[in-house]
Amino acid sequence: MAPAAPTVLVVDDEKNIRHAIELALSDAGMQPVLAHDAAAAWRILEERIIDAMILDIKLADVDGIAFFRRLQAEGTAVPTIFISGHATLTEAAMAVKLGAFDFLEKPFSAEKIAVTAQRCLELARLKERLRLSEQQRRGSLEIIGDSAAIRRVIELALKAAPSEATVLISGESGTGKELVANAIHAHSRRSEAPLVKVNSSAIPETLLESELFGHERGAFTGASGQRRGMFETAHRGTLFLDEVGDLSLAAQAKILRALQSGEIQKVGSERSLKVDVRVIAATHKDLRTQVASGCFREDLLYRLNVVPIHVPALRERVPDIPLLAHHFARIACERNNLHEKLIDEGVLAALQAYAWPGNVRELQNVMERMMILSGDKITLDDLPETVLASSEASSAPSALREFRDRAEREFVLGVLKKNHGNISRAAIELGIARTYLHRRLVALGISKRDWIG
Repeated sequence: MAPAAPTVLVVDDEKNIRHAIELALSDAGMQPVLAHDAAAAWRILEERIIDAMILDIKLADVDGIAFFRRLQAEGTAVPTIFISGHATLTEAAMAVKLGAFDFLEKPFSAEKIAVTAQRCLELARLKERLRLSEQQRRGSLEIIGDSAAIRRVIELALKAAPSEATVLISGESGTGKELVANAIHAHSRRSEAPLVKVNSSAIPETLLESELFGHERGAFTGASGQRRGMFETAHRGTLFLDEVGDLSLAAQAKILRALQSGEIQKVGSERSLKVDVRVIAATHKDLRTQVASGCFREDLLYRLNVVPIHVPALRERVPDIPLLAHHFARIACERNNLHEKLIDEGVLAALQAYAWPGNVRELQNVMERMMILSGDKITLDDLPETVLASSEASSAPSALREFRDRAEREFVLGVLKKNHGNISRAAIELGIARTYLHRRLVALGISKRDWIG
């Protein structure tokens, strides 16, 4: 199901004008909502999410500009087109100065109002895309790796993206669950709308409901104005609930209601507000164990776990470590205004021998630290003691290691012979990078004459 048509609130005290605008907007694929005065418009804005507004400057109950100012003060203003049949130039200029998209003088054609409304909506979407693009440039990295394990994750994410299904991403802390959520949203039909991220474990329990669903003025001490919650902010887009396993049972119940009904209720409000939101959740916990212990609602787990995606730990995708290391090295050098540095082959081998309890996040931090503190070339001396100790322990000779190397040599040789010596095809079948296969061939003492002869 694709997101619904954009809603445009039409506020005019002349019935014929409202009806004419309604027809023009409907014919252009928009969903008009009508109000005969400011009071009716205010009630509508409290009850549903509006994408744009067409507002008459001269209303029966209040001045349109004064009403627009009030909306701005309350933090509920939407992109607005002012219309009037007898406004002064001063009023028209004031409307634009306050932030209105445009001012149209009556009478206007159906085509004119429809085109202006479309342009208003397009500009609002563009501004949101620019904001999100800048946010993602500052904070997110693409998924790096070509191991079979990470290719499976990417494949599942791209299959799930075009649907409206909820997705539950599991995996240890630091594995890159947020990057998978970014990819799903970026390839979905909601990609031009917001991706709103909520770290469930970082918000105090007393503020969680207000953060998620918003609040009305006076709902509690300190609530001096109305506030949009994250569900409302994510309208027509995606809400990413990170560490969903840390939510209290009370918060879980409210999220379940929002998922079931598509409605939320602000703190201090008696009205329900319809929202169009796709939810992606992530957790480092085993939610089935949480259900068994009574810490997580089973019905919410079923709602979230429509498409499960498990992100493997870094120790389960060792072939990706050289790619990630070089990527993080380049990023660290750019961020810290350093020239790119060579990384010794022994360093890459040591990085692959380490278990990485902190996963990709730990590797990123280690690479940045080495880029900052090292000389022109990264050597084993630059590695943290924990990583180096693991490498030295793994390099100690043993009968088991020798057996493993012999078995790996025979296996790789078999794949090469099967693919008639084609390195690229062999690497794909092995689920490793082509450059890594070249290094393993050298380490295992495999040369071209071995698979030809």
